[in-house]
Amino acid sequence: MKKITGVLVLSLVLVFVYNSCKKEEKTVSPPDPENEFLTTVQLIITNASDPTDKQTVAVKQMPDEDIDYSDATINLKKNTVYDVSVKFLDETTNPAGDITKDIYDRRNYHLICFNVSGAKLTVERTDKDTNTPALEIGLEDKFTTGDASSGSLNVQLRHQPNAKNGSCEPGSSDADVDFPVNIN
Repeated sequence: MKKITGVLVLSLVLVFVYNSCKKEEKTVSPPDPENEFLTTVQLIITNASDPTDKQTVAVKQMPDEDIDYSDATINLKKNTVYDVSVKFLDETTNPAGDITKDIYDRRNYHLICFNVSGAKLTVERTDKDTNTPALEIGLEDKFTTGDASSGSLNVQLRHQPNAKNGSCEPGSSDADVDFPVNIN
């Protein structure tokens, strides 16, 4: 009887230990990346046929300050093609932090949207992400001007984790700024 009781107790202990070590398998998704902190949207604009014709424009908003448009006006020649690079900076640090590489590293979650109002200007994104199929990013672009005109260019950095589909609708805005445009 002692032997049966000992075997029974040992069996119960083994069952208890085995069941207590079992864990349910869980699927854990990584958290969506958060929006980037940035203060400045900068456009580096280079005439495609004359690399000496280059300008850098920027819109800056520091925390608790008004938006600074003092270096924002884009002056372009009519009927001309320009290569454009978009940069995003955090100027709350010294030296300023270049957030552009972070955005490029997470290019499958970002889209830069351009909206032209009034000016005879077309914008074509020339870079792609690694989604299948590849979708445009907007860090590298081609601006093509038409006749003399003026207006504005709205630039939005859209944050679209798990929602990027090539359009500007899904997600939230990391940046949303307007640049005055003069084409002469």
